[in-house]
Amino acid sequence: MRNFWIILLMLGFVATASGYGTGCRQSTRVDLDDDEVGPESSGPYSSDLLEVTDEIADQMKKQKISERFIAKWNDPPIVAVIRPQNDTRFPEVTQIFQENLVAELMDRYTRDELRFSQRDSDVQEAVASEKEAKESGERTDRTGRRTKLGADYFLKAKFSTLSMTDGEYEDDTILYTFELIDTETDELIFKGRHLIRRVSEKSAVYR
Repeated sequence: MRNFWIILLMLGFVATASGYGTGCRQSTRVDLDDDEVGPESSGPYSSDLLEVTDEIADQMKKQKISERFIAKWNDPPIVAVIRPQNDTRFPEVTQIFQENLVAELMDRYTRDELRFSQRDSDVQEAVASEKEAKESGERTDRTGRRTKLGADYFLKAKFSTLSMTDGEYEDDTILYTFELIDTETDELIFKGRHLIRRVSEKSAVYR
């Protein structure tokens, strides 16, 4: 009987502690595409970002970027995904969009079809430091692998917004544009857009 009460008290402590640390009594996992759950917002929803990502991936397929490049050069094209320009009032969108886009494209294509150059500043600094260490003999090196990847295409995105409020409600029209640019000729291979409008109470927190 004594052991029963000890176990019961421990379970109660764990339940209380888990809610105390997060400020939430209970959380529920929901589908990313479900906009009916959670706080309302006039800002971008997770499903919006997924839609834009799908559109970009579909354009890559539609324009046969990989197939045409390989047919001409007998080698897969190298794409550098540039950090999106974010002119909205939702700064958190940029990083999650870029990470999800690269992961989605790498999931859809093999390295024999499409390659990617990592251009984030922190990675570039780390790569430069590593190259210096190899060239000085501080670290081992593989012959023929001392050159950074030169991109054949830049994949860029831009987020713009038109925001209005009457003091009670906020109205945000968000325009996502994306484009693929040939780095040799500056030719615009494709450009697409995705327009979303959302209205919410001003006190709402966006997700």
